[in-house]
Amino acid sequence: MENLDYLDNLRPKIVIFSGKGGVGKTTCAAATALHFAQENLSTLLISTDPTPSLSDILEENVRTGITRIRKVKNLEAVELDYDRVIENWKKKFGPEVYEVISSFLPVGEGIIDYVAGAPGIDEEYALAYLLEIYEKKQYEVIVWDTAPAGGTLSLLRLQEKFYEHLSEAAALYLRLKRTLAKLTGGKERSPLHLIREWRKLAGKILTMVKDEETHTIIVTIPEALGVNQTERIIKELGNFSMSISKIIINFVLTEELCECTFHQQKREIQKKYLHILQDKYCKTPGLVILADLPNEVKGIDGIRKIENLLFKTV
Repeated sequence: MENLDYLDNLRPKIVIFSGKGGVGKTTCAAATALHFAQENLSTLLISTDPTPSLSDILEENVRTGITRIRKVKNLEAVELDYDRVIENWKKKFGPEVYEVISSFLPVGEGIIDYVAGAPGIDEEYALAYLLEIYEKKQYEVIVWDTAPAGGTLSLLRLQEKFYEHLSEAAALYLRLKRTLAKLTGGKERSPLHLIREWRKLAGKILTMVKDEETHTIIVTIPEALGVNQTERIIKELGNFSMSISKIIINFVLTEELCECTFHQQKREIQKKYLHILQDKYCKTPGLVILADLPNEVKGIDGIRKIENLLFKTV
């Protein structure tokens, strides 16, 4: 069985786990983070899934902020609380947003709450939060458990559109500057500094996810939905020039698991889709087969079993 030992040689700075919901993405991310921590690398495991399961899998509450995992040296974890994300956004950007908008129109500070509720703001700040950690270089490895594929890809698309939009916004402001000066009596405060800062942020985030030391691992299952979703993810990530390092096929039924009719029939179905995945991706980016297990994976001992399967030849 192929495994993820190649990551030991690459020593990535970020490992991104992507895939549709319910394929075991968070479990694989936790096992990978555990592996790097056991290799004496300072490791952060972060989940930006709006409906996270990281605390449940770790059996430790990591919702309140970056938390040291008691049973594992070198490992810290956090799952983002999006209500807190919005509050942090308002504290960090709210005053500047209000200054810019109030220079155009006579508005109250309630406009900050309105802007903070705009679609995509929470995801934008989540990426900014990750970027801030990345740039501080306090961790040697960051393992990022993303939202289910659709959410993560739309977030990246939003990032690229955001980058383009802010470039256009700066040009538009310069064209309208004279008119704005008349409307505000010549007292307008230029929003260009804010536009430049947000544009710079968007650019840095795109650079981070495209970096050669950022590796994406797709987690899928041997079913039609899994195969179709994998094709879409690979195409989308390719559009962002992101490196896809491996595909993990999870929940695979092996012959020794059970010989009952139900599981034999299910195995035959899985074989069909395993062949499709092998034909398309066996050489590039390569496949890792992860057998279905009889017990749910919870706690460090359970995660360690997955780590042994992912990183050691069995």
